[in-house]
Amino acid sequence: MAREAVCKVGDIPVNGMKQFGEVCVLNAGKRFFACQSACPHEGVPLCDGAFDGEVLTCLEHLWGWNLAEGGTPQGLAEKELEMREVEVEGDVVYVIS
Repeated sequence: MAREAVCKVGDIPVNGMKQFGEVCVLNAGKRFFACQSACPHEGVPLCDGAFDGEVLTCLEHLWGWNLAEGGTPQGLAEKELEMREVEVEGDVVYVIS
């Protein structure tokens, strides 16, 4: 497993997200998530979507995933989202792949 520092905690606002290569990192306030950066439906960048701190929604066709439940599909979504493990150490966010 590789551990990569992707950003500082303050780089992503609460309920915000930012893309780092093939990974989208999301800040839920007390927890960070990381998932694939492209929607599994049609490859739209997920960082252009909406995140409420728990559910990530692709705005292209309204597919949604509950990140707190491991990327499980919500509503119209038909495929799970590929999740990555995240560790926060000090003020640095790491993604494990």
